[in-house]
Amino acid sequence: MEFSVGIAAYNEAANIGRLLDRLLIYQRGDSGLAEILVVASGCTDQTEDIVRTYAARDQRVRLITQPRREGKASAVNLFIENSVHDLLVLMSADVLPDDGALIHLIASFSADKVGITAGRIIPRNDRTSFMGFYVNLFWSLHHRIALKSFKAGEVVAFRKVIDAIPNDTATDETWIVLLVQERGYFPKYIPQAVFRNRGPDNIRDFLKVRRRHLVGYYHLLKLRPDWKLPDTMDNFKVLKLLKNEVLFSPRNMVYLMGSLFLELWARTMARYDFYLAKRNPYVWDMAASTKDPEGKK
Repeated sequence: MEFSVGIAAYNEAANIGRLLDRLLIYQRGDSGLAEILVVASGCTDQTEDIVRTYAARDQRVRLITQPRREGKASAVNLFIENSVHDLLVLMSADVLPDDGALIHLIASFSADKVGITAGRIIPRNDRTSFMGFYVNLFWSLHHRIALKSFKAGEVVAFRKVIDAIPNDTATDETWIVLLVQERGYFPKYIPQAVFRNRGPDNIRDFLKVRRRHLVGYYHLLKLRPDWKLPDTMDNFKVLKLLKNEVLFSPRNMVYLMGSLFLELWARTMARYDFYLAKRNPYVWDMAASTKDPEGKK
C-alpha cells in the first residue's frame, strides 16, 4: 500500500530537516512511503534550501514552491493535485512523529470503508507554565473526545477521493473529513500514532492560532450549515471531561480558571472577527513560538 506524504511549510527551517529525517527512515519497500511533497509557500528563510538538500539525497522528496503565501488550504490542494498515489498523509511542518507513528496511521486502510484516520498530538510545552498547562489540557481533551467521536488534528491520512478543499478555509483537516465522509467512507482515530508539536508559549501567539481556527469553523458553517461541528466545540462535553483532567492544587485551579477565560476570550474575538469585522484569516500570521517542537532554536 504505497502512499504520499504532504507537508505544508512556511518558514519552517527550524524543524523541516528533523521532520524529513524522521520520515525518511521509512524505506519504500518496507513501509510504502513512496513520496514526500513539501509545499513551500512564500518562504523567506532557509526552508527551500534545506528541502532541496534532502531531495538531492532521496528522490522521494519533492519541493513544490509557491512564490507567495495563499493559505494552507491552497498548499493542501497543490499536494492533492500533484501526488501520485491514492493514499495521502497530510501533516504540518512543525510536528515530529514518534517511532512507528506513520505505520500506525495507515494500517487501518486495509479495511475498505476506512477513508480517513487521524493521529494523536502530544505537545512538548512545559506543564508548569500557564500556557503549557493550557496547551497540554487542550490536546488531552482533544484526545479524550476523539476516542469517542472522531476529531482530526495536525496529522491526517485519507484516501484520494476528493479533488480539493476550499482555498479560503483555515480548517483544512475538518473540510477533508467532511468531504471524505460524504463519499461514503468512515473515519478512525489512531491514538497509537503519536506526533509531537509545540503549542503557543505566549498569549499573543495563542490568540493568533485559536482565533483563526475558530473563524475557520464559523466560515465552514456558513458554507455548510448542515455540517455538525466536532465535539471539541461542545461546551457540555468538554466541561464534563475536565474533572478527570486536572489534579486539584491551588496553582492548577488558577491555571484552569485562566484557561477557561482565555478560551472564552478567543471565541468572543473570533465571532467579532467573522461576523462583525468580516475577516477570514485563512492566510495567517505565523505564531513563532510553535515552530520548534524540540525547543532547540
